[in-house]
Order: sequence, then C-alpha cells, then structure tokens
Amino acid sequence: MRRFFVFFLTTILFFSCHSNKQVSRVTDPKPFVFQYPGENISYRLPLDTSVIFDFVSIAAVGDVMYGNHTISYIKKHGTGYPFVPTGAILQNADVAFANLEAPFTDTGTKFDKRFTFKVPPKYATGLTEAGFDVVTLANNHMLDYGIEGLANTLKMLDSIGVAHCGAGLDLKQAREPAIIERNGFRIAVLGYSLTFPQEFWATNSTGGTCYPHYDYMQKSIQQSDSLADFTIVTFHWGSELKNYPKKYQKDYAHLAIDNGADLVLGHHPHVLQGLEIYKNRLIAYSLGNFSFASYSAKATESIILKAHLSKAGLLYAKVIPVSVNNSEVAFQPKPLTGAAADIVIAHLKIFSKPLNSKSIIDKDGYVWGDWVVFKNKYPFSEALHHVDK
Repeated sequence: MRRFFVFFLTTILFFSCHSNKQVSRVTDPKPFVFQYPGENISYRLPLDTSVIFDFVSIAAVGDVMYGNHTISYIKKHGTGYPFVPTGAILQNADVAFANLEAPFTDTGTKFDKRFTFKVPPKYATGLTEAGFDVVTLANNHMLDYGIEGLANTLKMLDSIGVAHCGAGLDLKQAREPAIIERNGFRIAVLGYSLTFPQEFWATNSTGGTCYPHYDYMQKSIQQSDSLADFTIVTFHWGSELKNYPKKYQKDYAHLAIDNGADLVLGHHPHVLQGLEIYKNRLIAYSLGNFSFASYSAKATESIILKAHLSKAGLLYAKVIPVSVNNSEVAFQPKPLTGAAADIVIAHLKIFSKPLNSKSIIDKDGYVWGDWVVFKNKYPFSEALHHVDK
C-alpha cells in the first residue's frame, strides 16, 4: 500500500510539470534612483575656514643662510635647491617669512670676527622660488661685509620683489616696517636685533640693523598697528644653542604684544625654543635653523610654524617638524613624519611647558587660541588637517 501511494504521488508530479500551462515569472522592476536634476550633491563638504573666520596665515621659519657648503649643491641643482621639499608648505601660506642671515653680495669689506657669511647675489632668487614674501635683516651677520654688503642686499631684494625689514642705510630706514597686502588685509612686519657686534646697529647717520630701544620700539609697533590689520614683530636674540629664553626675551615679547603685536617671532639660537601664548597672541622664542650652511650636530631639529591670525588674536597654529641635519638632508630642510615628527613635537612641548600655565601644543602639533571654547564641540582638529596640507 505504501509503495502504491509513492507511485501515485510521483505520477501526479510528473504530469503537472509537463502540462501546457504557461507559468509567468515575476521580476522586480528596475530600481528608481532619486537625483536632484542637474546637480552633484556632496554631503561631506570640506571645511573652508575663511567662510567662518577672517584670518591670514603666516608660514615662519628661522635662520636662512645658503652660502658656504650649500653653494656646490646650488651650482649643480639650481637656485631653488634648498627649498624644494618645503616650497609647497611655504607657498600655501598667505605670507612666508624668514630671517635672512647673510648679505647677498660679492663685494664689501669683511668685518673682523670669527664667522662671516655672504651669498652670491645671483642666488637671491632662491627666496622667490621657495615662496618667501618677507625677510628680516636684523641680525648679527647682515653687515659681515660692511655697509656695501647691506646696500647690495637691499637692492637685490627690491629687484626680486621680496619685502624686508630690520636694517637700512640709516636708523629711520631700519625702523620702517615691511608692509604686505593679502586677502584685503595689510600686514606689517618689524625686525629688531639684540645681538652684537654693536657696530652693526644703525644710527641716525650710519646704516645697520635696528636695535629695539624701548621708547622707539613701542612707538613703531603702535604706528604699525594703526596702519595695518596685523603686526608681526621679529627679534634676533637669546643665547646660541640654548632651548629656553632669557628673561629679557620674555620682557620684550610681552612689551611688543602690549603695544599691538599680533605675532612675535624669534631667531638666533639656531635651536628651538618654546612657544608661549600671551594675551591670545603667539610667541615663538626661537624657530631654529632652516636652510643654514652648517654641519652642526647640535642644531638638527627645526619647524615651520604656520600661524593663522584673526582679529581676536591667534585662531590656531600648526607646528610642522623639519629635519635640518645637513649630514642627512644635504642643506635641503625636509619635513618629518611619523615617529621622527613626534619627537620634535615632544621636545617643543617640553621647552614650552615653563612658559605657559597649561600645555598649548597637542600631539599633532596644533596650537589653539585661548578663545576657541567650542573646539571640543566641533571636529575642527580633524578638518583642519586638510587645510594645512
């Protein structure tokens, strides 16, 4: 009986499958994609900080002197050789600044001191190829080849369109700010040297660098603040190879800000010194060497400081670690990444700690203005990584 039932069921299924009845197949219609006509819509727009804030960006580096050992590389690779790895960073800023630590001259009387520097004038265009907009001449090497070397430097910088401050053919000219216009803003840059020899300091009747006599400096900063939207004050100061500023450096920096400076930049020690935020203005006590023709094993770490300045003071800054170990980079400063960059940032945080009531540099090298109280509410830190590339 059981076998009959299985046979009967199998027969029914066989004839059902071979009937003439047509079986219709149901398929899903083509999916409809909604699209707003004629527009490509992106729901993840890149952050454009200029829409939110009015600001200027300043890329600042320390000592630049590409004579001596660097000359053979320039002859082989061209005048822009020292700045090839860093040019894109400098050019991406509204204003790029450096301390020019040697005159552009082939002539002049050599001053009697241990180290004297000069760079052939035909290599001055390396500054414009790099993207530099303004340099300070207020340092202890600008008159290494006398007033003639300074005069040749002023003439060469004017001819290539690089603004300059901090030195002149008399004290009045040395005190004048460099004025740059960007994004509808006027930026004034003042340069001062507190380094010897004293014979390099300008007087009413002799050319040279600008020494920051208190009364005159305050008046110059106030005047610059009244005619410009932003005022940058630079100092050649401090002790060589020392990572911490002296008291007089802090006094001058604070005095500059009290009288209207929006950013204070320091150089001369050849190594990094700390950053300080004072009245929501940033002070970089020493930016270290940059393109500097020396094999010193004591001056191997440096930075490019990219500061974004708003009318309220510091918006934010980014520390970009750079190797200036010329035994490795061959007089061509190179940006660092990964663990090597982390080490430089860690060192700068140590140098900055005594200058501030709290840590001001985060692990990625960002320095935030005091007034940005909403930083933790919005993902600015992540978004601004793209701004600083």
